[in-house]
Amino acid sequence: MKILKENKASLILLLSMFVGAILGLILGETAKCLEGVANIFLNLLYVSIVPMIFTSIVSSITGMKTTKTIGKILGLMFLIFIITGLFAAIYMIVFTQIFDPSKNAALNFQDFEIEKSPSIDLLSMLTVDDFYKLLSRENLMALIVFSFFVGLAISKLANEARLVKDFIDQSSKVVTKIISYIMKLAPIGLGAYFAVLLGENGSQIVGPLSRTILIFALASIIYFFFVNFIMAFIGGGLKSCKKLFTYMWPPVLTAFGTSSSAAALPPNLEAGRKIGIREDVNSIVLPIGANLHKDGTVLIQIIKIALLCPIFGIDLLDPSNLLTAIAVSVIASSVMGAVPGGGYTGEIFLISAFAFPQSSIPIMVLIATIVDPLATAINTSTDLGAAMIVERFVK
Repeated sequence: MKILKENKASLILLLSMFVGAILGLILGETAKCLEGVANIFLNLLYVSIVPMIFTSIVSSITGMKTTKTIGKILGLMFLIFIITGLFAAIYMIVFTQIFDPSKNAALNFQDFEIEKSPSIDLLSMLTVDDFYKLLSRENLMALIVFSFFVGLAISKLANEARLVKDFIDQSSKVVTKIISYIMKLAPIGLGAYFAVLLGENGSQIVGPLSRTILIFALASIIYFFFVNFIMAFIGGGLKSCKKLFTYMWPPVLTAFGTSSSAAALPPNLEAGRKIGIREDVNSIVLPIGANLHKDGTVLIQIIKIALLCPIFGIDLLDPSNLLTAIAVSVIASSVMGAVPGGGYTGEIFLISAFAFPQSSIPIMVLIATIVDPLATAINTSTDLGAAMIVERFVK
C-alpha cells in the first residue's frame, strides 16, 4: 500500500495513457478529434517553460557563493553528455548486429523531394536577433545563454541588485506553483495525446516496420533501466538509485506521452528537487540537457542507419562507416533539438553521410515518430542521472 500511495500520480498517468492507447487503436484516424484536448495541456506547459527556465537559472546563479562553480558544472555536464551519447551509439550498433532490423523488411520508397534544405547553423542556437524571440520555446538555448548573463550581472552587482534578485527568486516559486497546477491536467492531456498518436500511427506497429519497432522497444527498455541505474549509482550509490526510480516517473511518463523533452522539463525539474539534487546543478543541467542531451534520439539515428545500410548495400561494420555512424548520430541528435527551424536536420545528416536517397526520408521520419515516446523518456530520465553525477563531483 505504501508503494501505491507514493506512486499514485505516476500510476494515474500510466493508466490514462493506457486508456488513451486503447481508444486510439479503436478509433483510428477518428481519434484526431481529441487533439484539441491534448493541446490544452501541452500549450499550458509550453507557455510556462520560458519563465521557468529564466527564473530558475537566474535564481540558481545568484544563489551561488562563487561563479567559478558554473564553469565546473558546465565542464563536467558536457563531458557526461558526450560520454553517454557515444555509449548509446555503440550500444545500439551492437544491438542491431544481434537483432537485424532490415531482416525481411519490405519497404516502399516513394519519390520524395525536400522543398528547402534546412540551414544547419550551429551558432544560431546560442543567440537571437531580437529580444522577443527569447520568449519562444523554439529558442531555448538562446534563452539559457541570456539567463546566464543576467544571473552573472546580478551576482556582480550584489546588494545593488538585491531587489531584482528577490523578485526573481519569488517569481521562480510562483512559476513552480503554477506548473504544479498544470500537472493536475496531465492524465487527461496525456491520455488524449496518446490516443491521437496511436490513432494516426497504430497500423504501422503491425506493418512492415514492426520488426524495427520491436527491436527498438527492446533495446530502449534495456538501455533505460541499465543506464539510469548506473548513472544514479555513480551519483550516490544504491540510495540515489532508489530516489531516482521513485521520483522520475512523472517526467518520464510526461515525456513518453508527449514525445517532448520541453513538455517534460517542468516536472523533471520538480523531480530533481524531490530527489535532492542541489538547486544550482538542477537548474543548469536539466534545461541544457533537455536541448542537447538526447541519448534516446541517438538510439533512433542508429537504428535508422542499421535498417537502411543493408537495404542499400552499405557495410555498416566497415570502420569508416562505424565511426561515421557514431559521430553523425551524436551530432544530429543534439542539433535536432537545439537549432531553430531544423526541419529534416537529422535525416539530412544521415543521407549526406551515407548517400541514402531522399526517398528514404519518409521511412526515417515514420520510424522516429513511432518510437519517439520511448526515446524521449530516455532523454528526460538520463538528464536527472547526469545532474546527480555532476552534484557528486562539483562541490
